[in-house]
Amino acid sequence: MAEPYRKGEYVRYACNGVCLVDDIRLDVPAGKGTPKEFYILKPVSNPASTIFVPTGSPALVEKMARLPNREELDQLILSVKDHPLPWIEDRKARLASFQTIVKACDLRELICLVVCISRRKRSLLATGKKLGASEETLLQRAEGLIANQVSFVLQVEDSQVGTYIREKLTS
Repeated sequence: MAEPYRKGEYVRYACNGVCLVDDIRLDVPAGKGTPKEFYILKPVSNPASTIFVPTGSPALVEKMARLPNREELDQLILSVKDHPLPWIEDRKARLASFQTIVKACDLRELICLVVCISRRKRSLLATGKKLGASEETLLQRAEGLIANQVSFVLQVEDSQVGTYIREKLTS
């Protein structure tokens, strides 16, 4: 089992993005029952919001992930070169696969997805065609999820994340 998260640590929680573990405390769920221990998370992008994650719920705690440091992030980006995500020709299968990746919010898989869709977009543009609306929406969502985590780790603006990743992938 992974080491428990600590108060003051920054984590990613599902697709809520980067969150501060603001507290770990006993609380009574919905005002009834016996007290349970919770991670109290504050999303960096919305500090007025609070997320309660029961420490005794493996399924919910599994949605939490430690953020990579800069070196780990660079290694993660470089690993995408060796394991590209293939374009799936069947539209329904492709959208289902891509939506699963976005829902899981795994940084490496999100980067693979963005690279895959971006390559397809460039090849379509070269022939005078456009990317489908569904793929364009998934691309934008994935880019936003990546920017949330990577900009926090690198301490840069969201707008600089794409350039950083492209430079790593082409070096």
